[in-house]
Amino acid sequence: MTELYSRRSFLAGVLTAGTLSAAAGYVLTRRESVQLTLATGADPTGGRRLLVTMWNELNPGARIEVKEVNSSTRDQYEQFLGTRADIFNLDVIHIPRFADEGRIVPITPRGEITLLPLVRRLSERPGSGDFWALPFNADVGMLYRRITDKAAGDPGQRLQDVLARSPAQFVGQLDTVSPQTDEAFVVNVLEQALAQDEAILTEDGTISFSLGQWREALGPLAAALKAKRIGSEAGEDDTTRTFQRSNLRYMRNWPVSYQAVDRAERNKRDTAEIRLSGLPIGIIGGQSLAISSASANKDAAEQAIHFLTNVSSQLHLAKYGFAPTGLDAYIDAGLRESLPHLNDIRYAVESARPRPAHKRYAEFAQLFAEHTHRYLYDGEQLTQRFISDMQGALR
Repeated sequence: MTELYSRRSFLAGVLTAGTLSAAAGYVLTRRESVQLTLATGADPTGGRRLLVTMWNELNPGARIEVKEVNSSTRDQYEQFLGTRADIFNLDVIHIPRFADEGRIVPITPRGEITLLPLVRRLSERPGSGDFWALPFNADVGMLYRRITDKAAGDPGQRLQDVLARSPAQFVGQLDTVSPQTDEAFVVNVLEQALAQDEAILTEDGTISFSLGQWREALGPLAAALKAKRIGSEAGEDDTTRTFQRSNLRYMRNWPVSYQAVDRAERNKRDTAEIRLSGLPIGIIGGQSLAISSASANKDAAEQAIHFLTNVSSQLHLAKYGFAPTGLDAYIDAGLRESLPHLNDIRYAVESARPRPAHKRYAEFAQLFAEHTHRYLYDGEQLTQRFISDMQGALR
């Protein structure tokens, strides 16, 4: 997929798809032109940038300039604070901190999209009917599996069974080498713990402070790593490369990687296709669009956010591999036919758990990564200090 469209070919494409007519209600009439700045992380698919291009074609008087901020999930907060922007594309874990410090203002949804309940809960302003940010795309950990024979039975596997019964056939983001890969490590460790004990992290993101519970939940992972029954990489890209080069059967990754991975694997003689299934309980992720409290163009920013997050935009993003935020995309007949794994993503999103929604989440994640990495790789036992550090960060 490419984003290098001329103005004419781009408009022809969206007209053919019917998307432009659906977006006509977002055309703004302004006496004076404004420039909106959208601060966001990278978009390797180009799908989100195409939506911005469409908005700019419809609204030359309120064009969006995309400012990609090169940051990890961990340091996104600090990086965004140094960026003059009207709209922030926030990872869901950063919304509480931005809201608590008054750096974003509420936005009222239009009610045109039926958000999945958990996606809604992560971005809404409790009890007000407003949102701190409107969900742009969801995300959730998925189990990839290589299929060599479509005619053979394919019952799938649970994550805990993969660890125990498929030696050296699984790789995930179970190592970290820098802040750039810390968050992927935290998420993967939480998912592995949840596969053993679903009470380790509750449905509202409350984490267990029982030392014995953590030792039992992470024991199988530690044993599998020590015995080299599973592969561990730092970050999503290295995980994908190991999966492909070593011809492994299983991989944990995000759904947005699926199309590129499946396309590459189909060129191999002994791979029929790649299929996705949900983890026992995945960790919910995603990004949401928020209006900066410092913006001088809040009205135009709000209209742009409504456009970028509406039903038509969700259909578009799903085609680029993003997990949709609302029910409409998941039940769309055309999408279901072209993306048969969409149902699996929906169920994974609906059964996922959130990370602790706390303004000091970054501090919690750093401490969690330090303790669990030493336990998994250095043989240093989890102690009460692990629990007290988590409690202190989330106090």
